[in-house]
Amino acid sequence: MEGIVFDLDDERVAKVWLNRNRADLFTLESFYDALAVAGLAVQSPRIRAVVDLDGISATIEQRLDGQQLGGVQDGSAPLLDASAIKIVGDTLAALAAVKTSPALAALPILAGEPPLDPEGLGFELALARLVQRRVDASRGPLDASLAGRLDLLARSVVGGLRQLEPSPPHLVHGDLVPPNILVTGSRAIGVLDFGFMTTIGDPAFDVAITSSIFDMYGPDAHANEARLDAALHDRFGHGCHRIALYRAAYALCTSTCFSPSGSDGHFAWCVRMLQRPGVLNRIGS
Repeated sequence: MEGIVFDLDDERVAKVWLNRNRADLFTLESFYDALAVAGLAVQSPRIRAVVDLDGISATIEQRLDGQQLGGVQDGSAPLLDASAIKIVGDTLAALAAVKTSPALAALPILAGEPPLDPEGLGFELALARLVQRRVDASRGPLDASLAGRLDLLARSVVGGLRQLEPSPPHLVHGDLVPPNILVTGSRAIGVLDFGFMTTIGDPAFDVAITSSIFDMYGPDAHANEARLDAALHDRFGHGCHRIALYRAAYALCTSTCFSPSGSDGHFAWCVRMLQRPGVLNRIGS
């Protein structure tokens, strides 16, 4: 969603960015350089050059091996089988095992936002502050779609986040959709497209969001989320209350990222998330 990728040769690709300036891309380059020495067990992008194409920013990047996860089963939904479930879990585990550093916390958490936690508040408190800021910025379309329940919901999410026990810091990808995982056969070998909600924080956030965004719009989306929830709970053990809070926080924070008026599919998906009884009941709203 952030740009268009072009093949250059067997070793390089070019990515033309739609809404990133050169300063953003130099920050991303530094992030990828830090990630390359941080112990990630799979491949990650490396930027070889930042270039200007008639006022449009582009990066020349190292080509990574593998194929994107997510064979399509009905034209709209990624295939979730036992192999895919294991690959998702392995990728989340690899991200959580990265040795963190300040450079890995330096990316803007969203377009137009600063890094999540420059003051060192801790992930949970910094996320609570981001939720309140994004709710204020998106109040019009959110309040209209949530039938006047926005403030109550926001208070429940912000209060719940503030009460969470702080988690040890880990690398959070934030946008681990199937095309952002590279595979060979049944093995994860790479991760793409860090930047959207990428930060240092609680790995439970990545688990919560990955289960929900693996299949956002397919006919079996809720069933696939439930299957991933069960498998990832067995593997990582994160509590249901924490998972629900993070899903509600993600929906409130990202709802108008792609359409300030709330006229796109992502906004509608976020509103549905905020209306789900399984989320509302677990956050006490």
